[in-house]
Amino acid sequence: MVRRNRDATFMGGAHVFPGGAIDDLDRSETATRVIRWDGHPDEIPWRSAAVRELAEEAGVLLCDDPPDVTGLEGAEMYRALDASGARLDAGRLEWVSNWVTPKGPTRRFDTRFFVTIVAAGTAASSDRREVFDAEWVAPAAALAAADAGAWQIEFPTRIHLELLAGFGSADEVLQSARGVTPQRIEPRLVTGPNGAWTVVLPGDPGFEGAG
Repeated sequence: MVRRNRDATFMGGAHVFPGGAIDDLDRSETATRVIRWDGHPDEIPWRSAAVRELAEEAGVLLCDDPPDVTGLEGAEMYRALDASGARLDAGRLEWVSNWVTPKGPTRRFDTRFFVTIVAAGTAASSDRREVFDAEWVAPAAALAAADAGAWQIEFPTRIHLELLAGFGSADEVLQSARGVTPQRIEPRLVTGPNGAWTVVLPGDPGFEGAG
């Protein structure tokens, strides 16, 4: 996990999984060369963004013999990978879920969460610009840090940490992800008696009546 820059306009200071937005680079010919993906071509931008952001924000490259791209990002990093012949293996990602932020806020996000396994001892390092404090952490430990007030963890991240904490190993996580078709999850916002907003999921009390 990484901690977002406290000055960020969205989830500033929160501990999150590495990630970010799809950009034009992820739809480019360079992406199709640098990203190894044998599935549907429509998946390439999503998976390109996922492996790129994992490399940029946490320094983790999903390839067998990663070149040194320290300090590089975006098109510059992709050009270095292309020149070295390295390919980021998007096939190592398993798609877990698709979350869409509730109606109401001006900015909304359509987000895909992926999981993967990397070799034991793989180093993680933050870019120290967008994110800080990159570290490997057990899901239960991250939840405990949030419950103790040491970490700020937002609702979607907590839900996924709780999901991960229910498995006995990373292999079990991947096996489960391969056997399930991700569903689109769109939480809703309801106003409590004190006027505060509460996030509710399908099946929660008040969900059907929420806007």
